[in-house]
Amino acid sequence: MKKKVLIGMSGGVDSSVAAHLLMRDYDVVGTTLLLCGNDDSDAREVAKKLGIKHFSHDAREEFETHIIKNFTSEYLSARTPNPCILCNYHIKFSLMLRLADEIGADYIATGHYARLGEFEGELFPERALFDEKDQTYALCRLKQWQLRRALFPLGDIPKTEVREIARSLGLSVAEKSDSQDICFIPDGDYAKYIEDRFGPQPRGRFRGPHGEDLGEHKGLIHYTVGQRRGLGIPYSERIFVSRLDREKNEVILGLEGSQSKSKVIARDFSFISEKQMPESFAASAKIRYNQKASPATVTRDGDRVIAEFSKPQRGVSPGQSLVLYDGDRVIGGGLIE
Repeated sequence: MKKKVLIGMSGGVDSSVAAHLLMRDYDVVGTTLLLCGNDDSDAREVAKKLGIKHFSHDAREEFETHIIKNFTSEYLSARTPNPCILCNYHIKFSLMLRLADEIGADYIATGHYARLGEFEGELFPERALFDEKDQTYALCRLKQWQLRRALFPLGDIPKTEVREIARSLGLSVAEKSDSQDICFIPDGDYAKYIEDRFGPQPRGRFRGPHGEDLGEHKGLIHYTVGQRRGLGIPYSERIFVSRLDREKNEVILGLEGSQSKSKVIARDFSFISEKQMPESFAASAKIRYNQKASPATVTRDGDRVIAEFSKPQRGVSPGQSLVLYDGDRVIGGGLIE
């Protein structure tokens, strides 16, 4: 008898093809987590086409508690969060495991572009074979108890082949575009989303590279470290957001290089391994989802990690995640201070 797997189906092409691939070896059941007004019609249609069972689960309360409240709190505290990392831990790999237990499923699966590797008896997310779609950055907080029951069917497949498979199956989502923004803010206007919830945020002052007053800003939620465009400030040289001063409600601007750091400290660091990590070790690290990993010397300090990069990192933003790798293997991640 085949083992049963519960796969999260968003209605996109990735999870749809992942469900099809799993059918060769597993009894597959699909579920759509209703998080923030998302529609389950595409996922239901795909499940019917594939001939698998499907159910939807209202997860709006869990999503509000674990994801949206954290997201808005971080932005209001002048930090730039990555909600996908928390969503993967709390929703896609915790809530889904509870649902899997309810239907007697042995595993859960997602359409992430990642692989699952074993090292010294433990499991780790590993970079997708085709790096341009790699999504392991967002899996940095997963634990062994989650990974032991996780499957990633798309880790060895390029996106072009995924679409070809969808076309060959006659799936209506074969040409559906990839989601580019945070799911609960599809237009990408984070500042408007927060102001719709909490009202207009106080305006403050821009401070130039030499402390000069460069005019009024629209509210700290409109800016992030490393930003250059959209500042609306004429200046003799290129200037960037180098820091957000919440106490003074000021956006601190600097010249080229001011938005880069060689030393990055991350708090609430979560290692994937259950074994004790050394006090200091070499790794490669990323400070943003879409940046390449760079060599760093890492030192543990309680639940904090200090990464000293060999080359300064551009746009180090408090609230984003520092994610460590050993080769293709994700070691863990924490929030940049």
